[in-house]
Amino acid sequence: MKKVFALAALLLMLVLVLSGCNLVGHDDALDAAQIVATVNGKEITKGEWKSYRDYMVNYYQQYYQQYYGISMPMSEADIESYGEPALEQMVQSMVVDQKMEELGIKPLSEEDVKEVESYADSMMDWYKMMLRYQNHADIETVEEEAERLAKEAEATPSEATPAEPAPSIAPEKPKATITNDELDKMLMDELTAMGYTREYFIESRTASVTDEKLHEYVNKDVTVSDEEVKAEFDKKAAEQKETYDENKPAYLTAVNNGTAVYCVPEGYRGVKNLLIGLTSEDDTALKNLQNEINTAKSAVTTAQSQLDSLKEEDPSDYDEETLSTYNGQIETLEATITENQATVDAKTAELEEARKKAFEDIRVKAEETLARAKAGEDFDALIEELGTDSGMKSEPNKSRGYLVCDGLTTYEQAFQDAAMALGAVGDISDLVETSYGYHILKYAGDIEPGIVEYTDEVKEKLHGTLLETAQDAAYTAAVEQWVSDADVKTYNKVMK
Repeated sequence: MKKVFALAALLLMLVLVLSGCNLVGHDDALDAAQIVATVNGKEITKGEWKSYRDYMVNYYQQYYQQYYGISMPMSEADIESYGEPALEQMVQSMVVDQKMEELGIKPLSEEDVKEVESYADSMMDWYKMMLRYQNHADIETVEEEAERLAKEAEATPSEATPAEPAPSIAPEKPKATITNDELDKMLMDELTAMGYTREYFIESRTASVTDEKLHEYVNKDVTVSDEEVKAEFDKKAAEQKETYDENKPAYLTAVNNGTAVYCVPEGYRGVKNLLIGLTSEDDTALKNLQNEINTAKSAVTTAQSQLDSLKEEDPSDYDEETLSTYNGQIETLEATITENQATVDAKTAELEEARKKAFEDIRVKAEETLARAKAGEDFDALIEELGTDSGMKSEPNKSRGYLVCDGLTTYEQAFQDAAMALGAVGDISDLVETSYGYHILKYAGDIEPGIVEYTDEVKEKLHGTLLETAQDAAYTAAVEQWVSDADVKTYNKVMK
């Protein structure tokens, strides 16, 4: 009978251990050491995986906060959803590392190691210099003080000439108490606190160098033929023609954004702008008044929205205290609307008077300039001499003028209307008033429509774009193939 009880106790203990019963307890270190995946025999532990998963979560939270101003609180389920993507990235990274070792890219050669260390040292020196300039510009070390005093002594005449006035005495600097080494240590400590260490730059540069070498290996045979470049040019030109014929303003958007343009729609002209701008004082005054008006208008809109919401409520069932609070809120909002609307009205009138004064201040100069332009003086020379539009001082606007066609909303309406009202190339407008000042416009010429010329420059740029795309595709395909060929085992139950 004793043997039966002993066997039963042993079986019970075995069940408890295998089932992870709380009676045995939970060991965080043992849990973190569990294997979630192996890649060609190399292990990824649960602790490593969870650290990388949490890093991904934190990265995307910071990304959305920095670029979109969006706070992304994460539930436990949200964090767990990053688990599989994190493991996939870790597996891929391990496969790539193993491929680099196989190809002899890792570890780096002695020459590459020296270059990496030199880079790290130069980055540390640069960051220390910037940190000192930004935070410690007033510090003078003992060694720097001695050097400065020696130079001042050399520059001082040994005997003063009686006829010369006595030199003015500059206020004496506080005596330096910190050495170069002490300053260097202080800067190093500050950089370390910011996460910038020599080891950080070595790791970062090593990753860049090895990545470049692997890309070179994969892409050594990737090419793009002249026929492929020409076919791509024809394709893009046809696509742009269809787009710009339907939406002419899209062409100007593409040009302003630096997008490669392969087709020009009909109807565009070049218009040169000789701007007699408002004085900086008047311009600042007008902008300040407009800001005050905008602020007051916003306050009116917000208060009116809140008031409308309150008035949708039915206060008939409110008790005396609640009703008093309700009526007080309405009175406060109505007072806010009245006060800010009065500000809008007063500042609008003030803005109108300030605007009249601002344009009176430049009216004579603008009329004299217009007379010179109408008399046939060189328009480009007048822009160079009197124009305040910086956009007309550089190419291609300097030679071509601004691109204008019917239907644009890029420019102020007065400018747009006057530019399109010019009847023939060479025509010059009268004074055109916008918020910038007085414009004198010249019809510089029509922009030739159609497919752009397939020049060597166009061909070279498009070839570079296609080659980069082909190389990226080749690298992605190579990594996917390496991962597919690798012996990867994952243990999803351990990831729970």
